[in-house]
Amino acid sequence: MIQPKTEYCGLSGNLAYDALPPLLRKLVYLQSLNPEEVDLLLKMHATRKAFAKGKVLLKQGDIHKDCFIVTHGWAYRYADLYDGSRQIINYYLPGDIINPFALAMPTLNYSVAAITPLRVSICKPGYLMELFSTQSRLSLFYAGMLGREDSSMAEQIVRIGRRSAYQRAAHLLLELYYRLKIVGLTEEHSFYLPVTQNLLADTLGLSVVHMNRTLYRLRLANLIKIRSHHISLVNIDKLKQVAEYKGTYLEQIKSVFDAEANLVSVQT
Repeated sequence: MIQPKTEYCGLSGNLAYDALPPLLRKLVYLQSLNPEEVDLLLKMHATRKAFAKGKVLLKQGDIHKDCFIVTHGWAYRYADLYDGSRQIINYYLPGDIINPFALAMPTLNYSVAAITPLRVSICKPGYLMELFSTQSRLSLFYAGMLGREDSSMAEQIVRIGRRSAYQRAAHLLLELYYRLKIVGLTEEHSFYLPVTQNLLADTLGLSVVHMNRTLYRLRLANLIKIRSHHISLVNIDKLKQVAEYKGTYLEQIKSVFDAEANLVSVQT
């Protein structure tokens, strides 16, 4: 079994936890993976592609039948409106899967662009179907990931529909922090945020001026610090209170697996 901060010896040789692709680190966060599962997941990363900063990977209305697994960098999903504006729907971070429903819904109703230089692994949906038909645990992990994304979409609707600008910004920063923490890309309570205020404004349904003022209020309240695209969450508990933040869906899925493991141990 592979667990955080241990080593795995499989078809690919010795592989330290820190060297695992982010997708595998995310799954290890849920539960230990056995060598066969690790090797099957590594095969999903065999075909790789790089995109330049600002490059549009997927375009609204196009047909695209492949999935992209983000291994390095950030991207965002958005919808273009007829008046020339856009709504950013969510962000893709290392370990996330872009276009996960490619097999069932190949025609896109959104676009995806790279925020930073981006590296992805290209995965054919047919391989996923074959994998999940023979690996029930991996299919459950995948369903959990999709469930978290669905929950995040629900949070985004509530965020821009009912929360104040102050709460929206606090909530989004907390969500990004915990998503990055799961794949080992935070340091204490800090993380790299390569997102401009324009992008943040388009995510939260605010003007750029309002976005700037909101971030200033969070800094003034000593809740966050910003320096060269690095965000420090100075008082996470207070920030959660302000945002009414209840945690990511992935954390809830982890508790399900922990409960299942405890049940098995009691029964044996």
